[in-house]
Amino acid sequence: MWWLLLTLTLFASALHAQEEGTSFINVREGESVYVTKLNQYKIKRVLKKISRENALEIYSAALKKQDPKKVCSYSLNKSIQEILDERLIKLDFKGLIYLLRDENSIDDVVVRILLNAHSVKNTQLIEKDEENIFFPEDNATTQNQLMVIESYEKRFSKKGCFDEVYATYYSELLKHDKKMESYQLEALHLKAFKEGKISAGIYLELEQGRLNKVESTILTLASYQLKIKTLRTQYPLRDPLEKSNFVTGKAKKMKLSRRQKLFENYTDLQIIMMGNVIKKLRSRLEYDAVDISGYKEGVLQEVISLDPMERFRFAIKILRKEMGLLTLNSFFNSRSPDYVDLMLASYEIGVIPSSELEIVASLEEVWNPKKTFWDKAGLWIKTFSSVATIAIPPPYGFIPALVIVVIEATAGKRKKTTENDPTVLF
Repeated sequence: MWWLLLTLTLFASALHAQEEGTSFINVREGESVYVTKLNQYKIKRVLKKISRENALEIYSAALKKQDPKKVCSYSLNKSIQEILDERLIKLDFKGLIYLLRDENSIDDVVVRILLNAHSVKNTQLIEKDEENIFFPEDNATTQNQLMVIESYEKRFSKKGCFDEVYATYYSELLKHDKKMESYQLEALHLKAFKEGKISAGIYLELEQGRLNKVESTILTLASYQLKIKTLRTQYPLRDPLEKSNFVTGKAKKMKLSRRQKLFENYTDLQIIMMGNVIKKLRSRLEYDAVDISGYKEGVLQEVISLDPMERFRFAIKILRKEMGLLTLNSFFNSRSPDYVDLMLASYEIGVIPSSELEIVASLEEVWNPKKTFWDKAGLWIKTFSSVATIAIPPPYGFIPALVIVVIEATAGKRKKTTENDPTVLF
């Protein structure tokens, strides 16, 4: 009983902290991509050193040390390690992160960010023969770059999180040479170190950033926090215990989960805009009637009413149009979100509940990329008894609509056909 009370207390405090913008408790993701059999073994090894409640307490204590307005993965990792060192606890740091995810104290997006930061700071340098390093010519450009490197500690290192600091430092270097390659930067760092312009510690830090391409970091803990805060403020969760396994599935042709990809590729505003497209689709499927009206000189001449199946097709056509308009929208910078992105975004803002998302996800054949549009459509009809299903009031009519969205996203090319029913408008 005491363990249950402690868990509920920690969950409640973490949820309250999230409202204050200082927690990353998992409220959206189901099964983690990180809690594999191998990582479960790592978790068990960690639990031989500390209990679950101690792990949660250490994480909570480290998180409280963070500035809510400047939360940093590198700083958070450092605080966790410092607490472990103070208590003379030696364990696998990655295993601890997996344990925190297993306890839903953090989600997979945060796990990836923390593990990346841990990997960067634990990168060991391989000593190279200087004969294999091409040192830059001693010209004005090189001198300017060396001045930037020499000023790193005073101008950059103590003014923020390492991911942001290194990106700013790197962009400053590019002002003097936009075509600078990694091997050239390596030589500059070594030259600055050899000439005593930077210490061994700064040299290691800069090389860790270069080797891990930290300047290309897409999603930081601070930016993720900001996105989540915006989404939760504008779209409060209906049920904080609701979770989806679909969002933690791997994104197509990527090593990321679908939800990780969503937050790395899109801003909070873009997520809201994509979610609202599906929200409009849902509203259109709930229309009692859809009519096409014809006017001449302001006078109504004709009204054509669409039958239920035509209303459904009409909604899908408008969906395609609105997706095209998203691509043209200046906020998307010509980026083209796919149908799955829209489904994920709508789940994130609560338009699609996990129950509906999981039903669609369970139809494995629909997701088969080798199936044609008509193969998948046939399965859809068979699964939902008949196309007349869409005439049933939502939410039942919405699930077939989501299936069609998936079919559109994953169907192979189909042959052109001239078979059209002349009695059907859409």
